[in-house]
Amino acid sequence: MNLFFYRNRKKIRAFSILLLLSGSILAFLNWGIEPEETIAGFLVGLGFGILLLSFNLKKE
Repeated sequence: MNLFFYRNRKKIRAFSILLLLSGSILAFLNWGIEPEETIAGFLVGLGFGILLLSFNLKKE
């Protein structure tokens, strides 16, 4: 399983950056509107977390 994530680490990083950007754009466009702002914060946090984990992937 870990080898699968190691092989696809560039795709995982691209997906996490996509989540970061979509969350940032959503937050910028819907500033002050509560449900969308919460969803945008969740997307940014999820993207940032996945990005941090993808930097720690090691081949075993």
